[in-house]
Amino acid sequence: MSDQYTAASGTSPSLTDKLSTLRGFLNTQKSVMLTTVSDDGSLHARCMAISEITKDWKFRFVYDKESHKDAEVKNDFHVNIGADGMTQNQGWVSIAGKATRSQDKALIEHLYNPTLKAWFGDKGDGVRDGSPSDPRLAVLEVKVDEIRHFHQTKTTLGTITDIVSSTISGSTATPGEVRTVTGQEIAAAWEKGELKEP
Repeated sequence: MSDQYTAASGTSPSLTDKLSTLRGFLNTQKSVMLTTVSDDGSLHARCMAISEITKDWKFRFVYDKESHKDAEVKNDFHVNIGADGMTQNQGWVSIAGKATRSQDKALIEHLYNPTLKAWFGDKGDGVRDGSPSDPRLAVLEVKVDEIRHFHQTKTTLGTITDIVSSTISGSTATPGEVRTVTGQEIAAAWEKGELKEP
């Protein structure tokens, strides 16, 4: 079922087009909001930098294993990744998925960059020093269940014009469209070798 914006815009982009546009949008975002579920069912969100989006669309984050999010993901692996680019006329995205935790040393080495040390700090004990061997470093990997991406298709001026004219005419403004991609679609395309290189 399409939303009113997508229905009004009358477009039907391919899966590869949807994912290519989404990756372009995410590349403009320095950080995203990662939401986890606490043991009492309440939601906790925090700002996180994406360390990597794999070719088959798994999202990876380097995080502190001693933080609340580790316990929360252990208790409930359902998470959400959100990013808002509306103020820059770039749309937004909401990604629901399931998270797994890892302390694979090779993976941590692969994702590590020196700026991470600023967030972990050096505790002065010769162990928890913010380096790749710091036992606090872990990787959260999110496998997509569903992506909802509002793709902005008009400029700021075009959006304003569209809203004003739609208000007068009673039609639906279409400054963009909500594009939905499921994890099953991604998995099927990956198996067929249809996903484009990032």
